[in-house]
Amino acid sequence: MPGILCDRFVAPTDPALLAQSWCRHLAPVFEAELASDADLAAPIALTTYHFGEALIGSVTAPAQRLERSARTIARQGVDHILIQFYTAGQGRVGAARRETEVKASQLVVFDLAQPIVSEAGPVSATNVMLPRKLLGDQITTIENLHGQALDYRSAPVRNLSYTYLSGLVASATAAESHQLRYLSSAAADLCAACFQPDANQAPALDRLNKVAICQFIEQELASESLGIDALIIRFGLSRATLYRLFEEEDGVASHIRERRLLRAMKLLGAEGGRPRISSVAYATGFSDEKTFSRAFRRRFGFLPSEALAEWPVAPYGQDNAPVLLGWMRSLSA
Repeated sequence: MPGILCDRFVAPTDPALLAQSWCRHLAPVFEAELASDADLAAPIALTTYHFGEALIGSVTAPAQRLERSARTIARQGVDHILIQFYTAGQGRVGAARRETEVKASQLVVFDLAQPIVSEAGPVSATNVMLPRKLLGDQITTIENLHGQALDYRSAPVRNLSYTYLSGLVASATAAESHQLRYLSSAAADLCAACFQPDANQAPALDRLNKVAICQFIEQELASESLGIDALIIRFGLSRATLYRLFEEEDGVASHIRERRLLRAMKLLGAEGGRPRISSVAYATGFSDEKTFSRAFRRRFGFLPSEALAEWPVAPYGQDNAPVLLGWMRSLSA
């Protein structure tokens, strides 16, 4: 039976090219810049296995600065969540006007549809990248976890998730292709379990209502009529209840706008042809192109037309695009 696909960073024979090669290998995920005092004589590695619906692997990185900019997000059009379980080292992550320290025995969440900056010393970590759709039905506020760090050694379910993922990395070469969807499904379920609220944090009915509302919103993003009034009629809830359920997102209207703009970002970078801006606007529930472009620029700092100007996606030429970039896009298929 065919085995699992594996992508590894291969250091160049010329040490002078090591930093450039490393940054290029990371480019599908982050724009990287090594620290001036980075020790390039120490081990450097990034191993990624393609488990069908998830990319799982490990990294040993030098001191570096990583950024995922809005322009990179627009070029790629992917909608994934990356979770890193730090096993050694520490760093600082800046996202959504918040800075967070990340230490060994903590995990950090990267919503790859949102900009972020990370500065870290030498670190080692176990990684998992999953499409948002595999987590969204189970974690209604996954985008609010962007840039957050949580202990996993002291939390039994999170530690179980780390143990499972690191075990997959250690035994990946023994996996067979017909097993991959089961293994990646288990990885998604365990990761979702890491972020479930405490039983006494919110009433069970509130959690169920929010899951149902978020699912409905995702299905109806193209509808211009989607809004607070439509949700009140659909779910029989008051305005006050809707706001309370989405208080972390500054209300349900803010949540809908954010999901529309993130969907638009994905459509602008989608493969299969250069989309019309008006088509993207209508497909994400905006009444006209001008309103869409204004909202997009306010959120991401540049116009949709500027995102399209940098299309197609491959950063090094289509014939020399990194393997990892193709794998990231395959998760959206």
